[in-house]
Amino acid sequence: MEEEELIKEAEQALRELEKKHTRPGTEKIKKRENGRPNPFAYLLVLVLLLLIIMMVVPYYGIKIDPVPKDVPTLAEVMPYGISILANDTAGIPGGSRADFLRLIMPSHQSVRNMAARIATASCRESDVCYAKAIFYFVRDNLHYVGDPPNNYLESPFETLYSGGADCDGLAILLANLEMAVGIPIRFAFIPDHVYVQVKIDDAPKKYKEEDGWISLDPTCNDCEFGEVPYSTLNKRKEFLYT
Repeated sequence: MEEEELIKEAEQALRELEKKHTRPGTEKIKKRENGRPNPFAYLLVLVLLLLIIMMVVPYYGIKIDPVPKDVPTLAEVMPYGISILANDTAGIPGGSRADFLRLIMPSHQSVRNMAARIATASCRESDVCYAKAIFYFVRDNLHYVGDPPNNYLESPFETLYSGGADCDGLAILLANLEMAVGIPIRFAFIPDHVYVQVKIDDAPKKYKEEDGWISLDPTCNDCEFGEVPYSTLNKRKEFLYT
């Protein structure tokens, strides 16, 4: 319901209440003999203003900062033929940071379909809600597995097929899914770790870093949208843009 409609309803309610508390044959609340308005009128206005605030504030709060509902499980959105996809889109052994970009494939039909199913199952139209739903999906459905000795970069399909990966693989999967619903991303590298940051101009300021990007670390089970572990908060970052 729009704010204008709420105000109209409040005005109508005020008129009805005035009628109930007006003596027959009069058209408005009487004033006291000293010329001041009846305090009851002030009370009515105050109550109605409070009702408007109680209705409008939650409405716009939900609209600006929506919460995803019913984020699907991995089994519910797993791409068809995942073992074949994993074999056909292998990762990169001993990959460097630049190799992350070789595993970005948000236009792949299976990636797009999966991201869309996660987003639409959890949200109405909202980039903030979509980004949250995809982050929570990866955080809650995929397991963190320690880095292999040769720093192998898993493809998104390998991570899905195995049900987990190291920070590189989880970041690559999360980046692909976020980009598949139109959300810009960059990789944030700190010593021995990498996570994803997204850019959503309409997102509440509380989620954003100083430069406007929002941090998403799927390896941190206790981290909410926009949070990173305290131990990594102030470490020097290097960025890789897609």
